[in-house]
Amino acid sequence: MFAMLLTMVIVIYTRFSSDLQSAKSCEDQEREVREALTRMGIDHSKAIVIHDEAESATKTFRDEFARLEAMMQAGQIGILAVDDQSRLSRADNAFAFITDLVYSGGRFLSTGEGIDTEQTGWELRVKVMELHNSTTIRELGRRVRRGQLGRILGQLSAGDFCYGYESFLVDPAKATEQRGPKPERGLRINEDEAKWVRKIFEWFNEGRSITWMANELTRLGAGVGNRRRSKRWRASHVRKILANEKFIGQWKWGTTRTIRNSQGKKKQIPVPEDQQVVVDRPELRIIDDVTWEKTQARLNRLKEIYGKKPGQKHRAPKVHHTALYPNGLLNGLVFCRTCGARLWQTGMEKHRYLHCPNRGTDEGCCHMTTQVPIAKAEEKLLKFLADLLTSWPEWIDKALDAMRQQITETTRQIPENLAGDERRLKELETQIANLVDALADGTVQSQAVRHRLDEAEQEAAFLRKRIDDARKLLAEPVELPSNEWILQQMNDLASVIREGGYQSALLLRSILGRVEADQMIPPGKKRGYARLHFRINGWEVLKAALQETGDLPRILEAMPSDSGKEAPSDAFVLDLGEPTLMDRWAPKIAELRAAGIKWTEIVEITGLDLNRAYRAWKRHVDAQHDMDEDKDEATPEEPDSDDDESDDSSKTEEAA
Repeated sequence: MFAMLLTMVIVIYTRFSSDLQSAKSCEDQEREVREALTRMGIDHSKAIVIHDEAESATKTFRDEFARLEAMMQAGQIGILAVDDQSRLSRADNAFAFITDLVYSGGRFLSTGEGIDTEQTGWELRVKVMELHNSTTIRELGRRVRRGQLGRILGQLSAGDFCYGYESFLVDPAKATEQRGPKPERGLRINEDEAKWVRKIFEWFNEGRSITWMANELTRLGAGVGNRRRSKRWRASHVRKILANEKFIGQWKWGTTRTIRNSQGKKKQIPVPEDQQVVVDRPELRIIDDVTWEKTQARLNRLKEIYGKKPGQKHRAPKVHHTALYPNGLLNGLVFCRTCGARLWQTGMEKHRYLHCPNRGTDEGCCHMTTQVPIAKAEEKLLKFLADLLTSWPEWIDKALDAMRQQITETTRQIPENLAGDERRLKELETQIANLVDALADGTVQSQAVRHRLDEAEQEAAFLRKRIDDARKLLAEPVELPSNEWILQQMNDLASVIREGGYQSALLLRSILGRVEADQMIPPGKKRGYARLHFRINGWEVLKAALQETGDLPRILEAMPSDSGKEAPSDAFVLDLGEPTLMDRWAPKIAELRAAGIKWTEIVEITGLDLNRAYRAWKRHVDAQHDMDEDKDEATPEEPDSDDDESDDSSKTEEAA
């Protein structure tokens, strides 16, 4: 405890919301907080100052806020001081964060609002300010939406224009004024983009596929607009254009609205049709009615062929097929470290490689041109993992500690969750009985009722199993086995990995999740070798090792889905090649030549023949010249005349 208290520090946290605000806001907040701490008699000379710049307080996924959370969870914060509570968070989680801070031994001060967690009744003041701050944001969103609706009804731009259109200042003179409301902007057709919109509709009505059109637009260099970073066209972009009613002058606005969870995470949800706004803007029409109707008819036919059929259940979130049914150890597991794309397989039998699908020399393409040799990558990765799992690394200890804590917390919550499940099951059983009676006596003949009955029965079956599992766990408390037993199980996992079969492929996907590949190219060369980057999820390793251990798998399934997210290993790097002898000696040869050392001596020092030593040196010097900011075009010096290096054969003979 004494050691922990020594590490606790004073932290001053400041934040401002957007780039439109002054960058000095954080400095102003820090000054106000320090003055308040001085008045309170608190020494802040060694305080750690954490800034979040241009970050909204409605979200908690901020880099510096994450650092603050990590310090709090580690019990390193003695005092956390802010100018006002809204700097910390405007979401519905401020009270929970401050409560956790106090639980970890810290103290929270909001100097501008007079909140101090060492004062009685601080909980009410924090909760009231949390409600005030979150409500203010929601009210601000309502006002913004009201203003946008006014611009839409006034035939102006609300920033909702798509590809094929552009905004412009209605009165350019007002844009130069320092004060006053934001200048109004109108909408007009962007002909450079509109010509491609017309071409897309023309191709589609000729029978071209959407994928073909995306590839052809990319090949022809069609602009993608200012809202996308990639220069490539995708089938999804083309499909959205074909279904967009704005191209016939029907501007629909307000079809979705944004909601947030308690952590500030956002998502769009649909708005009822009676609350949506449709404005007729014939001056913005790009596609005529005949072309539009023909396009929609073909889209409907395609939907009938490939779309979801009546009675089908909603599909689950899209998962790459190799995650569920791997057809190789690394297929679908390796991603490009440069552009993030999943690597594709090429070649046959033993000569198989993974390459980036976006690679190329054109502008906008990925520069990752080196291929990953599959056989070598699998061999080195499996050996590395098998050796690592049998060595009991430090991150396994961290994962074990996290799992013990989570098991304790989950076990503590079982009675409460069990009571809730039993109440819900009782409600479902009543609903099922009523639905069955309604269908049995013939008073209801609705497909929707039958569908609801199916859903209720499925949920009831799921709850019965979960209730049964919870009762078993309450009857027999669960504990983790000893470290020695777990180590033996990890040795068995290492054996599975060494075999390299289907089970090994599934295991790799669970404990690695993602492997990234980049290229290592020595200076002056065009080719190099691949390098793999990855981390190991210690939590998933332990779950795999404990899958046959009594009731442990059942309680692991009962844990939250994000359990173990903070138990990864350190980053590992695995080279699938190495620099050649010439590449390793090239910098040293350049140093020796710069020092005036003759080629005959260099040959003796390096052990390279004269031809290879000279080529290594020249390649290195050329690469340095290419990187030189002055772009010195002087040719590299030739070997000394007294070395008689006029050609390769004479150099080799003299070196001998």
